[in-house]
Amino acid sequence: MLNSFNNAGLFLIQSFFDLYIFILLLRIILQWVNTDSDNPLFVLVAKLTNPPLRPICRMIPSLHGIDLAAIILLLGLEMIKIAFLVWLQINTTPHLLGLLVLGFAELLNQLINIFFYAVIALTILSWISPLAHGPLVEILVRISEPLIRPIRGILPNISGLDFSPLILIIGLKLLAILLVQPLAQIGASLALGSTH
Repeated sequence: MLNSFNNAGLFLIQSFFDLYIFILLLRIILQWVNTDSDNPLFVLVAKLTNPPLRPICRMIPSLHGIDLAAIILLLGLEMIKIAFLVWLQINTTPHLLGLLVLGFAELLNQLINIFFYAVIALTILSWISPLAHGPLVEILVRISEPLIRPIRGILPNISGLDFSPLILIIGLKLLAILLVQPLAQIGASLALGSTH
């Protein structure tokens, strides 16, 4: 019974961190793709992320349009989450370098997932309602198009079908397998002080 409560507590802590980290990551992506600041989703994300970012922005300004404060907060939250979960599960404090690598790997994985699901959602919407418009569709297009466009330039339509989203989805999953997983393994070894 106690183990079930521990698992439930771990799940809630991880979910809370993951949700806020997702919102912060979405903020960075929406800024990167130049989303209209009047877009309702952008307004909501800004309202949720502005309070902790304001004091950090005073110390760390943006650089060439890159929100460094949000990136630092993202990485810091991810490292705190991992350290807290490791401490709760095995009662040890992970090494800082390992936490940094693990945090970066986890953020990279979440970034890949956001692009992956945005492309899938946009593809499904284009089948169901090809003329659909709205704030969410605009964001899905802005997130997906910069990645799909180069593939579309290389791979022409075949019998009127656009296979570029499928190629991108496969490419994103390969990136997760070939880059994120090894990085996470290295981070875990460094964090726990493993020598093998």
